[in-house]
Amino acid sequence: MIVEVLASNANAPPTRNNLNAWISTFSLPVTALIDPSGVGTRTLNTYGIRESTFIVELSTMRVVFKVNGSVAGIGPSGVAQAIPRMLELLGDAGTP
Repeated sequence: MIVEVLASNANAPPTRNNLNAWISTFSLPVTALIDPSGVGTRTLNTYGIRESTFIVELSTMRVVFKVNGSVAGIGPSGVAQAIPRMLELLGDAGTP
């Protein structure tokens, strides 16, 4: 399962319109969400910079891998760095 979190809009809490524009602009085929109204940028403050990627073991809800990608657009993204670890954790289930 992949979930995209729009954690801020120019360091301010994103609005529903920001989220809709984000989904439309990038044609996101995954679940995308924002923090609830009134909590500011809680996700950004709690989990770190944009371009953070987490692998969560759903049975325990524990983060088993975290990596930060480049916020400058130089170098591998967080997702690109996480895919090898995800495939390793999936074992044979991740092999096409």
